[in-house]
Amino acid sequence: MCSSPDCSFIQGYFLLDQKIAALKYSGPSTSHDWVKYFGIGSLVKGEVGAIEEYGVILNFKDHPDVVGLIEHHQLGGSTVKVGSSVKGLVVDLSDGVVNLSLKPELVGSVSKDGKKKKRHRAAVLDLELREEVNAVVEIVKDSYVVLSVPEYNHAIGFAPLMDYNSQLLPQHHYDNGQCITVVVGSIPSSDPSGRLILLPKGSAQDSNISSSKRAKKKSDYKVGSLVEAEIIDIKPLEVILKFGVNLHGRIHITEVLEEDCSEHPFSKLKIGQKVHARIVAQAEHSAKTGRNLKWELSIKPSLLKDLEESTASEAELNHSINDIIRAYVVKVDAEWVWLTVSRKVMAHLFILDSSVEPSELKEFQQRYSVGQAVKGRIIGVNREKRLLRLKAFDNQCMLENIDDTQKTVSSIAEHTKEGDVIGGRIQRILPGVGGLVIQIGPHLHGRVHYTEIVDLWVPEPLSGIHEGQFVKCKVLAVSRQAEGSVRVDLSLRSRKLDDSTTCAPRFEKINDLCPGTEVKGYVKNVNPKGCFIMLSRMVEARIILSNLSDEYVENPQKDFSVGMLVQGRVLSAEPLSGKVEVSLRKSTGSKSQKLDDVSYSDLHVGDIVDGQVKRVESYGLFVTIKSSELVGLCHVSELSDEPVLDINACYKAGDMVKAKILKIDEDRHRVSLGLKESYFDSDLTDDENGNENDGGRVPMDISRAPQMSGGFNSTLVLPGPEPRASVPPLQVALDEYEGSDQEGDQKAHEIANGSEPNVKKSDRRLKEKARKQREIEISALEERALQKDIPQTPDEFEKLVRTSPNSSFVWIKYMAFLLDLADVEKARSVAERALRTINIREEEEKLNVWVAYFNLENEYGSPREDAVKKIFQRALQYCDPKKVHLALLGMYERTKQNELADELFDRMTKRFKTSCKIWLRRIQFSLTQGKDVEYIKSVVNRALLSLPQNKRIKFLTQTAILEFKCGVAEEGRSRFELILREYPKRTDIWSVYLDQEIRLGDTEIIRALFDRVTCLSLPPRKMKFLFK
Repeated sequence: MCSSPDCSFIQGYFLLDQKIAALKYSGPSTSHDWVKYFGIGSLVKGEVGAIEEYGVILNFKDHPDVVGLIEHHQLGGSTVKVGSSVKGLVVDLSDGVVNLSLKPELVGSVSKDGKKKKRHRAAVLDLELREEVNAVVEIVKDSYVVLSVPEYNHAIGFAPLMDYNSQLLPQHHYDNGQCITVVVGSIPSSDPSGRLILLPKGSAQDSNISSSKRAKKKSDYKVGSLVEAEIIDIKPLEVILKFGVNLHGRIHITEVLEEDCSEHPFSKLKIGQKVHARIVAQAEHSAKTGRNLKWELSIKPSLLKDLEESTASEAELNHSINDIIRAYVVKVDAEWVWLTVSRKVMAHLFILDSSVEPSELKEFQQRYSVGQAVKGRIIGVNREKRLLRLKAFDNQCMLENIDDTQKTVSSIAEHTKEGDVIGGRIQRILPGVGGLVIQIGPHLHGRVHYTEIVDLWVPEPLSGIHEGQFVKCKVLAVSRQAEGSVRVDLSLRSRKLDDSTTCAPRFEKINDLCPGTEVKGYVKNVNPKGCFIMLSRMVEARIILSNLSDEYVENPQKDFSVGMLVQGRVLSAEPLSGKVEVSLRKSTGSKSQKLDDVSYSDLHVGDIVDGQVKRVESYGLFVTIKSSELVGLCHVSELSDEPVLDINACYKAGDMVKAKILKIDEDRHRVSLGLKESYFDSDLTDDENGNENDGGRVPMDISRAPQMSGGFNSTLVLPGPEPRASVPPLQVALDEYEGSDQEGDQKAHEIANGSEPNVKKSDRRLKEKARKQREIEISALEERALQKDIPQTPDEFEKLVRTSPNSSFVWIKYMAFLLDLADVEKARSVAERALRTINIREEEEKLNVWVAYFNLENEYGSPREDAVKKIFQRALQYCDPKKVHLALLGMYERTKQNELADELFDRMTKRFKTSCKIWLRRIQFSLTQGKDVEYIKSVVNRALLSLPQNKRIKFLTQTAILEFKCGVAEEGRSRFELILREYPKRTDIWSVYLDQEIRLGDTEIIRALFDRVTCLSLPPRKMKFLFK
């Protein structure tokens, strides 16, 4: 049956494989019909399920257990898409995997007869044992290779790579498409496995001579011969010729002129013209008849002189990155132009690489036609597929602008460098002031900052911009963050493209800013304390609440929306810390430079002034005195002659009020005001009685106060209470509101200067008011007790803490109350009492008090850092160290003490290096601070070395989620892809990945992910979870 021991080895291999398949797929639900259906040489139809790096995966409707595989080199130039149906030839079948081919010569030979199965048997019958034939390597397996025999209608055969004696020896290496000489070892009719067995005789890759007994006589023509041929047809990419006796040949479009010629190759050729040509390759075989079709000819002048010059260049792909070549259009797709560089080398040109002008990109398909010459620069080389990627040659691609590092790298992004002007397409418009995502390559995107969209500072820079629009952009920066991840910063400003700086400059460096510089910018975010604006893609500035406007701003979020264009003046710029302060006030920017014509010495007790309510607190009102920057306090007891139960219902920030100055403390920079109507009534009575010299002063306008000779000391200005932290409740003096005795003495002294009857009347009036006031206070206390209101006095808090000694909430409220009264030392003593009183088992309650103590020292400690550190060291001795560290870290982050937070992170990652939570907090902090990707990558690597194995997947997944949420989606995708490469069947990770992409809303990426995950071989339960 078999004439060789090598043949018996491969026969045994196939018989064993058949037995294993029979056992594996035997059962009530399966049948051996699939083995017959997928017979070698059969044409079968399947649906493309996925396209992977190793090939195209097919699914078969009638045989769901069988998987089809088409390797990329077996596509035969066909373009397939996921979900499309294809018909291919079965070339091998092993363990439920069917190898198919879409090569036209293989598929076409079956379709002509209309047969689906075993179409090679008719030709195989003519083969004889030990006959030598030429074969082409189709697929290389571990133990054998799949061959096709062109001379016998492309019959499919199998050749072993080893035998019984050479299993452990190095195997002979074969390449796909290689031509070898084999000997027929066994034909299907006599072979137990039903396959054509071929035995390699030796390497015959360059052999063009058939050893078959049925081969025709050798032709007189061979490669290298010079022939005289006649042109019979001219096509866009080739010229058809005839020569000799009924022989035909073709001249490829690249085989006419030398590479440096600019004219069209076929411009001087015409039908019927006779030319001298040289044969450069043997005749091709027809896929239908197996006969020779056309010889490959060339009429290049250099080749007509010497053939050796071209044979070396055909043997290998000698093109390299940045070479300038000429190619000819073969096909034009929606986004690609396919070109031919030579007979065996192809190239393709992406739509965005064809031009930098948007008008030309819109007419991409109309600009190219089949046979058109295109000159371009090589930006990518695929030597396995013999495929080049080109960029249309223009002024932006001059070779002198290419550095040496770029000439040796073949990444798809290496041709993009800083300063290039390129074409792009708007992929996505990010919400708010996120800017634009621009596609600049097949798989490469860049980001356009919100300030780099238009030249001028306009209110709506996104006006007229839409997704899918072609744009001309300039590369500002390229940062290669990790393998396969490139960040490209772009600009759409025409002045940038023209290298002009005459219009609307952007401040790229903080060093370019100095106090007083006029700037413009867009509002990035707003909070109750102020806002941040973008001056450029590199510089941001802060505007505090008091500098937003000359007028009072009650609601910054309403008056300053995100994306609003503002113009202001630089107050300060610190290059080392990167902080820039800007003011939008039309008057001088900083508080030290504000109105200096009014000081505390200009005010007098008894003056009646106008003012504006700046802030409402539970203990009173802060009032800005009109035409000045001085702020006074009106205690709640001085608001009205009647009791005020709800101060917030009576007053709000921005209200205009009329007040009387009750007390001035220049040393402590405090002014006490009163709003009671009786103050103004007594002033009117004094005026009517003619007591101009001794009574209350005439109401005055502070704006008309005389200028003091000594000037105004800016340190006397009471800071305006924008954020609560900037003007703590320490500004309130307790001695001014502890009782009404001092005020009564002062008023009695003023009345004593008047007439005697008026003094007696005033005394009776004051006593009556004091009695009514005490009754009102008593009733208010009873009402609050009934309503269980928040305590308002220290005595009430003392009763409350005795009732709930272990409640940190009560202790912290007590501390806050004392701080509102500006009694910091007593607040500290309450904190110490709380730590001593709370039960030792109530660890969470103690921790809450420690956190409040941290905030107290951070606000009022002197020096602040040392005070906080002392409390922190004490807290470590009583509470969980990890929780204490996290509490201190939260305070640093909340108060934006980034340097201290960094130092604390360094200590925490050393002390708690196995804590996943600590590492994730550090990565989140780094992302919010805008750290570069290399820094994030170093932190991730350190964490993976420190964390135990069971926490690493959780850490990597959470890190990817943080990157998605912080605007670094490309890094998040790369991290998820790395995880899924190691754990492809983790549906929980797939689910998280899909959730993040769905949140971003890129439909194409989401669908691609769903296609990938649904093609996985998963149990029905997990697959059901994904479809939900």
